[in-house]
Amino acid sequence: MKAIVGVWPWVKPYWRYAAAALIGTVINVLINLLIPLQTSRVIDDGIALDDGGLVRNTVLTMIGLILGGMVISAITSAMAVRLAFNAVTDLRRDLYSQAQSFSFGNLDHLASGEILTRLTSDITKITTILTMGLSFIAQTPLMFAGALLAIIAIDASLSIIVLCMVPVIGAVVWYVLARSGLLYDAVQSRLDRLNTVLQENIEGVEVIKAFVRQDHQTKRFDQVADDLADQSIIVNQLVASLMPTLTAVSSFGVAAVLWLGGNNVIDGTLSDGNLVAFISYLAMVAMPMMMFAFIQPMLSAAGASMARISQVLDEQPDVPDSVGGIDLGQQKSPGDIRFEGVSFRYDARNPEANHEEALTSIDLHIEQGSTVAILGATGSGKSTLVHLIPRFYDATEGVVRVGGIDVKNLTKSSLRQNVGIALQEPELFSGSVMENLRFGRPEATDDEVIAAAKAAQAHTFVTAMTNGYEAQIEQNGANLSGGQRQRLAIARTLVVDPAILILDDSTSAVDLETEAHIQSALEAYTDQTVVLVAQRISTALGADIIVVLEKGCICAVGTHDDLLANSDVYQEIFRSQLGEPVA
Repeated sequence: MKAIVGVWPWVKPYWRYAAAALIGTVINVLINLLIPLQTSRVIDDGIALDDGGLVRNTVLTMIGLILGGMVISAITSAMAVRLAFNAVTDLRRDLYSQAQSFSFGNLDHLASGEILTRLTSDITKITTILTMGLSFIAQTPLMFAGALLAIIAIDASLSIIVLCMVPVIGAVVWYVLARSGLLYDAVQSRLDRLNTVLQENIEGVEVIKAFVRQDHQTKRFDQVADDLADQSIIVNQLVASLMPTLTAVSSFGVAAVLWLGGNNVIDGTLSDGNLVAFISYLAMVAMPMMMFAFIQPMLSAAGASMARISQVLDEQPDVPDSVGGIDLGQQKSPGDIRFEGVSFRYDARNPEANHEEALTSIDLHIEQGSTVAILGATGSGKSTLVHLIPRFYDATEGVVRVGGIDVKNLTKSSLRQNVGIALQEPELFSGSVMENLRFGRPEATDDEVIAAAKAAQAHTFVTAMTNGYEAQIEQNGANLSGGQRQRLAIARTLVVDPAILILDDSTSAVDLETEAHIQSALEAYTDQTVVLVAQRISTALGADIIVVLEKGCICAVGTHDDLLANSDVYQEIFRSQLGEPVA
């Protein structure tokens, strides 16, 4: 029932469909309860008394009831389907919107494979239970109560058999319900793991082939697949044993009724028709419990799925939008950037996490219109530092200001419209080159897009492609080289024309000559503040100011000549990459 309760907020707007389905279910139950009475009448008042007219009229009444039940059942199913798919579409939309609202910190501990499972497999289970389960859940108590009352009315002494049978069936169903709920949680966790491994293997296929690790990764996949299969076998074997057990208990009950009820018929205390009706009602008492046993695995699976969906929906974004935040509007914000006593730890909210600071006491002023290079070894905190500017993460301590305003006081959308970032590993989308370049600014003109592509040194290879700017890019830019993807990502950022341009090691796959051309072209954007994240010292040479990071701290700031004269760390970087500095 957790699934039904959990999904109710999305069902509530479509209550009319739910009400129609429930009314139809009630009418169907009443029709089913009337059928045995008609059967009893045919036997006792028709066949026994040789009244063919009564037999004919009663059978016609039964046919009418059955046909009416079919029509009502069809309408009920249609209402349930409309309810289910409308509700889960809203739920899927809210789940997707929630995932889109997550910051990098949320996504660090919620694997994309897990979110994908919730959007697909878990939603499917909720759909199934809404489509089939609602009518079953409403039908079960009504049919059980109605059939039980009919049994007691026909023969109170025989009803003792039923009253003995019901607790046995209930105990079996309760045991399976309690046991399978935990097992379904385990199945879904293993499905998450399988999806994650599968996604890693598909996305990393080039690396796997390059290192000839197909066999190793196949064994890894086989292991998680076997683990999922083993857990699925356990839960499905448990569920599979339920129906034969309930059928056996019901059959024993029917046998007992035939034995004792047959003697009552012989003694003349029970009519033939009433015995047949009693057995029919006995089946109706057992049927709801068997139906519940049938949908119980679906309920357990859907309950586990709803809990996992709720986990995502209840997840609070690590970087919330400020209430009443300042909207910069369509005008460019000043490109002045300040870091004031900024420190940062990853996953600071997790008490079991390693709380070593990625950044410590950063004080830095980047003037508007300047070009600043952030230089340092891998793991020195370069990307972490620039990710604080567009609020991909929030500083653990201190303040980051853009245009003199604390970034936490700006709306995220207007901040990010003014801060363009091109990442080292660019994400491109399936579609045309033009669609990708206009991704951040759909209204950009062709001339603006082409100008940005030229500045990013992408125009030449784009025009050489079949169909040029209308050439189709495969998923993740699979039909492009790494350098081509990076240049398109830079061009896509330039099309937005942000006040602050961040190139997060986004020319690492580009040759030095092309990189020099890109940096030269960027000088045309004179009103932009440019922040270059680099490991190659050649990337930083043209910057106005170079900031050297080491272990999350600023160890030196200055021009190339200043650092070459005064910074041991910069001298070491220069020496390792370009040889001995010239005195």
